[in-house]
Amino acid sequence: MKRRLVMCMLVLLLVMSGLALFPGEKVYACSCVESDVQESLETYTTVFTGKVVKKGDSQQSKHDGILREYTFDVDTAWKGVSAKKMKIVGKDGGSDSCGIQFEKNQSYLIFASLDEQDNRLHTNLCSGNVPMEQAGDDLKLLGAGKVVSKEDFGEPNEGRSGPFYLFIYGAVILLAALAVVWVWRRKKRI
Repeated sequence: MKRRLVMCMLVLLLVMSGLALFPGEKVYACSCVESDVQESLETYTTVFTGKVVKKGDSQQSKHDGILREYTFDVDTAWKGVSAKKMKIVGKDGGSDSCGIQFEKNQSYLIFASLDEQDNRLHTNLCSGNVPMEQAGDDLKLLGAGKVVSKEDFGEPNEGRSGPFYLFIYGAVILLAALAVVWVWRRKKRI
């Protein structure tokens, strides 16, 4: 019995010594470096305000953990906007891992950087993104941006344009006129 107790104590001592000598991997919570909006404008590849129109599914990344793609309908641009609808990848998860969540149909001031590994725009908690209702001071510091429309990028309007309807009306009138002439000639022969 004594011998068994001594062996258990020795094993416990070895385990405790091993934990003390070889601690586990250190884990750090997210900590962001403070920067003002002007610095962020210079630092980030893309800066705009926009509304979330699509929230993608979470996907596991090899290097960055869990990511989620968001599609924004851009309202105003300061830098790096190449389309009316921009896709931004956000690190998914809580604030302890620098994760960020955007809500669908909500508008935000967005700062994103191009990730050269996957050639997509990425953002996270430390980027300085804020909901529009909290962006007042930042927007004043950014100054006037450029209001964005689809025509700025050569994107077609949704639906039909004026020339399309003009063509359709012309075709209908021409067909109606041909029908009247055909009926008139047919009656003339009878």
